[in-house]
Amino acid sequence: MILPRYIGVKTWLASLAAFAGVITIFLAVDVVDNAGGFSGSGWLLAALELYANKAAVVAHQVAPAALLLGAAIAVSGLRQTREWTAMRSVGLGPWRMAGPVLVAVALASLALVVVHEAWGVEAAQRAEEIQATRFARGGAFRRWQATRQPKRWFRGADGRHVYHLRGVLPGGGFERVTVLELSDDFQLTRRIDAGRMEPAEGGAWRLADVEERTFSARGGTYQKATSREVRFDEPPGSFDLRPGRPSQMSLAVLNQQIALRQRLGQPFVDFSIEEANRVAYPFAAVSGALLAVALALRRNRQGHLASALLEAVGISLALWAAQGICLGLGLSGRLPPLLAAWLPNAFFLAVGTLAMRRTS
Repeated sequence: MILPRYIGVKTWLASLAAFAGVITIFLAVDVVDNAGGFSGSGWLLAALELYANKAAVVAHQVAPAALLLGAAIAVSGLRQTREWTAMRSVGLGPWRMAGPVLVAVALASLALVVVHEAWGVEAAQRAEEIQATRFARGGAFRRWQATRQPKRWFRGADGRHVYHLRGVLPGGGFERVTVLELSDDFQLTRRIDAGRMEPAEGGAWRLADVEERTFSARGGTYQKATSREVRFDEPPGSFDLRPGRPSQMSLAVLNQQIALRQRLGQPFVDFSIEEANRVAYPFAAVSGALLAVALALRRNRQGHLASALLEAVGISLALWAAQGICLGLGLSGRLPPLLAAWLPNAFFLAVGTLAMRRTS
């Protein structure tokens, strides 16, 4: 266990150094780019909070690149100090080097998933809020505010009911509500308008200030009531769609929102892609690290640190391009979300495995 632990620790240390370097460079460039907007009372504390949250967001974004860079640097360092030569002299093959590296990268990827769920998602929300409300330029605040507006139009699961909920009330209720009932040939047969719609017992809705109209070929009717309980196909809780970006929601919330959106006929593909990619993205580092190790151990390789940096950057760019293409195909509906998220990982894992066989 001494040798695997030694290789794993060196991989972690190199990855930590890569993390620190990349995050520092990004934040320094971002500070210089946005320094002109830092003004107003208490701007320093707000800026410090902003970049503390941005650091968590950036750490998640650069995780695969930093981890595979750490793997390449660690293996190159072992080759530079002739430790790899000593391992070969006693009959140890490349997988005895790659195994501990991949375990270390996989554990770091798992930790990133957990930390991002516990802190990173909230940090992304807070960073965007501070950026928009304190240091926004032009229409940035209006664009951010638009993403926070709740959905107003919903289609029922049966396709025959359409709900227009203009205002949200505490406790799961709505105000200024219109419910349209449609026939099979998409003709309006019934319209209910209510000043308030609030949850009632037994899965019903309590409507206040109700006006109900029915329409048919023979004419129509009109009724008015102060209060009425109605059972729709969508019980209370069915319209709890959360505003905001999918990347700023936890996995539990994403799963709930996907189910609600499917039921209400709302777009949900981007939520499904985010749910699948939330785990696939950090673990892309494992596939990239395997290929980086194979390149670092290839025969007649020249250079060490510079070569490791160049190889890691090349793998990161190729991995990023593959992820972008697959996620784009997933968003367009040409690939299932799960396949779109994990296909780049599987491809680079296969390429890395073939490259490792050539180093044996």
